[in-house]
Amino acid sequence: MAGLLGKKVSNPKEFSPEILFPIERQEQRKHLNNSDFKGEDIWNIHELLWIDNNDCHHHNEISIVIPCSSANIVESKSLKLFINSLVHKRFKSLSEVNRLIKHHIDELVEADIEINNVYKKPDAKVLSVMRGKEINHSPESASVSELFCFKGFRSLCPVTQQPDIADIFIEASLSETDQDNIANYLGSFFEKEAFHELCVEQIFEDLKSFNYLFSMVEGYFERRGGIAIIPRRYS
Repeated sequence: MAGLLGKKVSNPKEFSPEILFPIERQEQRKHLNNSDFKGEDIWNIHELLWIDNNDCHHHNEISIVIPCSSANIVESKSLKLFINSLVHKRFKSLSEVNRLIKHHIDELVEADIEINNVYKKPDAKVLSVMRGKEINHSPESASVSELFCFKGFRSLCPVTQQPDIADIFIEASLSETDQDNIANYLGSFFEKEAFHELCVEQIFEDLKSFNYLFSMVEGYFERRGGIAIIPRRYS
């Protein structure tokens, strides 16, 4: 993959949509048993700076929502540089900015994306990711489905080998034993090299193979370069 991750690249000196770099989803999913997922990838853009026709600066936060059925995802560094290059144009309004972003991301991922308000973490029962304990995936019956937040998840970027930190949200019916087993299972990603989207899809596929009763997996990966990536998959 010849993208920009791991390379020293200067900020663009002009509006640069050509800097956007696609990553093929199917190539990322080649080691998974399933490639027919439901869901979306939410990209929180926390540092959207644009300039209006009167040379006034505006700072907004938006989310870019890409369906997980899209042909491609966006390399994160190329998206950051594309967003940074917007300051070299002039706009009438934020709506005009959003339309331009949508046009170029639609074209890159080969899908119809959405531009929304910035996405916020949901309320959930908070647990900690663990490592080193024995795991016995034998799901027990639990009467109520609940949203769990497993904090302290770590994986590694497959290009830079830098750690990616996330909260993993799972909506499921889980006993306390199930919660401990999943917390330890998530700890097994500590040295795993995978993009955010693939981590969530691997978790989804594994929980399904372990026979847990769940309806959603979401990874809220903390922002880097002003962008937080939140892949979400549904059963």
